[in-house]
Amino acid sequence: MSPKRSISSKEGFSDIFDSPDQKHSTNNILILSKDKGLGFSRIGVAIRKKDNKLAVDRNNIKRKIKGSFLAKVLELPHKDFVVYVKKNLKGKEVELKKDLDKIWAKFKSNND
Repeated sequence: MSPKRSISSKEGFSDIFDSPDQKHSTNNILILSKDKGLGFSRIGVAIRKKDNKLAVDRNNIKRKIKGSFLAKVLELPHKDFVVYVKKNLKGKEVELKKDLDKIWAKFKSNND
């Protein structure tokens, strides 16, 4: 993923967490969005080390989330998105994919 599509943690996470424009959640994830007026979408992923102990697991989850975002990026509004993983998703890839598809559809329908 190009650096243009990712949000560095210092730059935008706190701004988006403090005052999001929209938020949608499931039992496993919360996605917040904020319009930055950039003309393209960006994503950041927040996973607590407390919930997912191994870096390998955290990286796999991030990879799946970013892949899902890139597959839908042309359909999504031009906003910054932060995905917060609520609990351990190791071994729950199918559930994560369903949750992401459902929430991306909500953002897309709000954009239409």
